[in-house]
Amino acid sequence: MAVEAIARVPRSPGPLGRLGARILDVLQVLGEATSLFMAAARATAFAPIDRQRVVAQMVRVGTDTLPIGALLSVFVGMVLVVQAADQLRDVNESVLGPIVGLAMAKELGPVMMAFLLAGRAGSAMAAELGSMTVYDEINALRTMDIDPVRFLVMPRFVAATLSLPLLILYSDFIGVWGGALVVALDPAIKLTVNEYFARMLEWVHLHDVVIGLVKGLVFGMIASIVPCTFGFRTRGGTEGIATATTAAVVWSFILILVFDFMIVRGSFATG
Repeated sequence: MAVEAIARVPRSPGPLGRLGARILDVLQVLGEATSLFMAAARATAFAPIDRQRVVAQMVRVGTDTLPIGALLSVFVGMVLVVQAADQLRDVNESVLGPIVGLAMAKELGPVMMAFLLAGRAGSAMAAELGSMTVYDEINALRTMDIDPVRFLVMPRFVAATLSLPLLILYSDFIGVWGGALVVALDPAIKLTVNEYFARMLEWVHLHDVVIGLVKGLVFGMIASIVPCTFGFRTRGGTEGIATATTAAVVWSFILILVFDFMIVRGSFATG
């Protein structure tokens, strides 16, 4: 009997077992997120859109993001000018405008605002849907023949996807003016504000802005679908809600960077 009891004691998995479990969990999350994305896209394309709920979500995303987004953007633009001016002082300060404009339009603006949206609005989405899952409100919606994807996910999906490109344009505008402020006030920079903007307009083209806006559309989808996915898979009460919210933000950041690389690589490949 003792031997039998010992034989039944579960053994903890080894390193390979834990690695395999992690890989399976990653694949499961990606599968659930892909499935939810397809369901949300299908609902957006074929079901009537509740404009009132979409606008309400856009307002929430905007009010959460605009003030801190402006603060981040202005200081990022200022830091870019200070750093670049120090390196270019003995070479050619006239390229300060193009450096700030291209960096904000193609990379810093999209990634920074996507992180901000995922960290603030995305965490709120995960926590809200997570609490609804834990307290069986999602099942209650299904019982009343209300599709949770159409009722809860689609407005957030559409709002984030439409809002982020607008937030990126806002960030670009604030960022380049933050750089212009340093150019105007720093006596060590031998460049006028007019020259700063003139050179920027010579180098920054519509194609560069469009790349940033395409990133915004993709990042907006990620920053809404990933939190909603983790919200729906929340288990274990308040502790589970906190865990799901943290995981949603981390996963959003990682996928934003992965897709950022893919878009940049694709844009260079197509010339």
